[in-house]
Amino acid sequence: MLLAMKNRLVYAPLWILVVVVLAVGMFLPKLMDYDAAEYAGIAMHMEQQGDYTNIINRTYATGDAYDYLDKPHVLFWSTWPGFKLFGIGHAGYRLVSILMSLLAAFATARLGSLLYNKRVGQIAALMFISSQAILLANHDVRTDSLLTSFVVLAVWQLVLYVQQGKWWQLIWAGAFLAGGVGTKGMIAVMVAGCVLFFYLLARRDWGRLFHWHWLVLVASFFLFLSPVMFYYYQQFDLHPEKLVNGATGMSGIKFLLWTQSFERFAGDRTFVDNPEFSFFFHTILWALLPWSVLYYAATFKRLSGLWKSKGKSFFTLEQLSFAGTWMMFLVMSKSSFKLPHYLNVLFPFMTILTAAFLYQLLEAGKLKLLRSFQMVQWGIVIILGILMTVINGWAFPMGNLALIISTITFLGIAIVLAKLAINDEVDKIWVPSFVAIMVVNFILNAHFYPAINAYQGGSTMAAYIKENKMDTSSIYLYNETVRSFDFYLQNWRPMVTNRQIDSLQQQGKAVVLFTHDRGLDTLQQAFTVESIHRVPDFHITGLNGKFLNPSTRQQSHGYMHLVRVAGHR
Repeated sequence: MLLAMKNRLVYAPLWILVVVVLAVGMFLPKLMDYDAAEYAGIAMHMEQQGDYTNIINRTYATGDAYDYLDKPHVLFWSTWPGFKLFGIGHAGYRLVSILMSLLAAFATARLGSLLYNKRVGQIAALMFISSQAILLANHDVRTDSLLTSFVVLAVWQLVLYVQQGKWWQLIWAGAFLAGGVGTKGMIAVMVAGCVLFFYLLARRDWGRLFHWHWLVLVASFFLFLSPVMFYYYQQFDLHPEKLVNGATGMSGIKFLLWTQSFERFAGDRTFVDNPEFSFFFHTILWALLPWSVLYYAATFKRLSGLWKSKGKSFFTLEQLSFAGTWMMFLVMSKSSFKLPHYLNVLFPFMTILTAAFLYQLLEAGKLKLLRSFQMVQWGIVIILGILMTVINGWAFPMGNLALIISTITFLGIAIVLAKLAINDEVDKIWVPSFVAIMVVNFILNAHFYPAINAYQGGSTMAAYIKENKMDTSSIYLYNETVRSFDFYLQNWRPMVTNRQIDSLQQQGKAVVLFTHDRGLDTLQQAFTVESIHRVPDFHITGLNGKFLNPSTRQQSHGYMHLVRVAGHR
């Protein structure tokens, strides 16, 4: 008991590193095109219009506003506290998602404690919050931070109910599931339902499956989901004449409870991307870093145990973090539409299995095997160190003295905390890896992402316009909407055609256009223009060797332009 208490207290200071890394990621990097900047722009429009009931987006091709039926309300509603506290900007947009991720880590710790013990829970929580994809999702904020948080919170309450039988725990579970569905559709219910089913199946708790208490869960779920359903009904179901997603008669409620998740799985409509079945299997290798090798090892051990016991071990071990998670993983792998961040929702359960695996090896006295994993993890640490040296010493050299001092200070504190946290062979495996990924993401958030942000034309040009206090009323878009420009200018400027430019000039109005290389070529066929400013533009979420190489970077990107129309050709 004393050792367990000591471990919990020793692990606590490691959370300082987590908070620092998340805070740096909250304030320093800009939002990246396309998704994060697009969602932030929708939330900004809600705030500026004072309308949090209708979800309005604008098209890429014309810049026109349209009724947006894709992501439900909760992500956009979640920005309200941050916008009120910090103003409209990336810090405000990220605030609640980051806080919810910390709450998800807390729920992971509690769930791990229920399934195994408190030490497993604490290690799993630190593994979850330090997974590369989770850290990335907390500055490139989409829907997945909130979805993951709501799902693990709901599963925690559901397992509490199974173990303790208190009906009010189902009220909390229903509220959290509603939050997940209100963020990204019924995938929240699918994941929670799948892992809970296998948890009950392994316990042979058949009676619990058919208990009337589940009606409390259903009632709570629909009660807390009702605001989203009501506003969707008002915006879409009451207006079947609207052209939405290329069709009329679209039901917002049907989309929320069915289409949003199930059409993506089936590949219906336009939802076809990465149909390759193995996509998520290799995605784990980087997304779950630095825990991916350990997770696959934990999976192999469970599978070998099932084989050796001829399936009997299924009913002697918890299956929420193994069978339930892998079943959902395989279902997602069969989907015709897959993106790396879709896996994030499973990470709390994956890290619980991983932490339990290490703890069980220690209990079984498998010291030789544990030391082998130490070597593997140190190999990952060395690879991460080499990558950071290459990226920040060659690709984007770290020349700022204050930043260098901050990095060295952070590294020193991290090493001290690591030494304090290491108590046994298990800690020797995961603590150095944890420290390494924290240092890596401190550098990424403080230096690398801000460095590549300079090559994101939309946000860079918006900063130029604001710094020079230009009159935005004379600025228009030409040829294409750029999400980061919208958000960082804090103004949805209209897009104009050649005919509209003629009309504005005839009225004696100044016309300043923001456009990319293709747009400028088209514009110059009809008008003479004067260049005001140009900035490099590269799709920074699609990094490649040509861009990272300083000697070829200039050939890897195009430009965004701010030009004044001087006259007609």
